[in-house]
Amino acid sequence: METEQRQNEKFDISEQNCANTIYTVDSFANGISFGSQQVDPNLDPRSEFSLPIYDERDVIRLRRRYALKEKNPLSQLELQLMNLSRKGILGRSHIIFGTTTDPFFPFDSKFDASMKFLNIFEKYTPGHLTIQTRSPLLVIAIPVLAKLGKRISVTIGIETNDEDSVRKYTPNFPRAEERLKAARALRRFGIEVTLQVSPVLPYGDWREDASEFAEALVGASDYIYIEPFISSKEERSYLVNGSLLGKALAQNKKYHWLRHDSAQPLYDAVEMLAPEKLERPVRSHNQEKQMSFFAA
Repeated sequence: METEQRQNEKFDISEQNCANTIYTVDSFANGISFGSQQVDPNLDPRSEFSLPIYDERDVIRLRRRYALKEKNPLSQLELQLMNLSRKGILGRSHIIFGTTTDPFFPFDSKFDASMKFLNIFEKYTPGHLTIQTRSPLLVIAIPVLAKLGKRISVTIGIETNDEDSVRKYTPNFPRAEERLKAARALRRFGIEVTLQVSPVLPYGDWREDASEFAEALVGASDYIYIEPFISSKEERSYLVNGSLLGKALAQNKKYHWLRHDSAQPLYDAVEMLAPEKLERPVRSHNQEKQMSFFAA
């Protein structure tokens, strides 16, 4: 499904659509964008809404394409959540914060705004809020996140545990160990953590070192989601020739990670250690009684 279908001017707030709708919020340096998308309840929404790795030129295209609310983004977010609450569906809604850009990326002039958005979510709490980030700085928000209890989960992107690969293929991302440490800290405060390995990047020997990476993931997560860089043979030509990451992997002769089954050794290693962590998280917010959250 085309990404632009995900982002709309306003939330679709009809009660009929609530159960099968994912609402999205994305924070940009110059504003905030909202979206809603109908999803198949039988499919894992993580496959549709994984926090992506974009080439810089892709991010530029995204910023041009999405309708941003540039004026007073805090008020815009509060208004959207208030509308959901007034319709009686906020408490059964699933909102994902961070689907096109990392809301807590510290070098894009939006970290402070995203921290303020969390205070709005504390006032207008959806049935479930998923925050997606690669930034270890999210631990600063633990006091707010812990108050949301079972209504909050955090997805942290970590594509490899090999720091050389992090520097080589994702140089703007935090160190892998910093992200794992943040995940462990969140879990100590009872906050559910999914580690998103999407895409799998080189972590050493494709088969022999999979178990080491798997152990690191299992020890820092409640759930683990794994996807290859190339999910089908049809994608291979486009991604290898049309993306900076694909070209870099090819130039470095990392051919195993350009296969559509590149995630299999890691998946198998996790399955051996903790198969339950590969399961899809079960959310109960659709069955919960609607709660009202209005400003005082």
